[in-house]
Amino acid sequence: MRNAVDLIIHPKRFFANSREREISIIAPIIILIMIGIVDGIVVAGLVNHTTIYDRLNPDAPVISATTMLFSMLMGSFSVYALILIQTVVFNLIMKKMGGTGTRKQAFYILGLASFPALVEGLFFIFFPQTIGLFQFENFHFVSLLIYNFLNIFNIWGIYLLIVGFAKVYDVSYKKASVLYLQFLIKMIPLFIIYLIVS
Repeated sequence: MRNAVDLIIHPKRFFANSREREISIIAPIIILIMIGIVDGIVVAGLVNHTTIYDRLNPDAPVISATTMLFSMLMGSFSVYALILIQTVVFNLIMKKMGGTGTRKQAFYILGLASFPALVEGLFFIFFPQTIGLFQFENFHFVSLLIYNFLNIFNIWGIYLLIVGFAKVYDVSYKKASVLYLQFLIKMIPLFIIYLIVS
């Protein structure tokens, strides 16, 4: 429990301690599974134009089990695919910069740095009106770009990512901050969607 509190309040201490002890990838796997499930619920709600509050209403339209299951599976698959690709790429980048970590440690850092994305997904479930920005009839690329750069959950995740790689791979924060580019790379698909939609 203390480790979980350290990750949130003292990430530098948490990741420094992680370098010196045997790590388990169970916590990152649980976080990633939960992100897939939460994202699936959010997407299924968007597809059916329902919110968690609508689901509590007996007269609300029912989201089919197939839609929910498909959304959860696709959410989990896409999260894992992205994390596995990032694990290999980030491990190689840090090794080239003189880092001493392993792929298992890279997966561990990426999984734990995804925790803010889980919190954001839960926020979208319980405050569905915030998703209005992402509905295609209201889709404004500039608004989305500003939202992503000012999004506290993205900033928190990037901070955990940089601190984690700096401490575990024993590189400077300046070298680890190169991984911030991954956030910018994530914006490329959004730009492509914008071009297709507009």
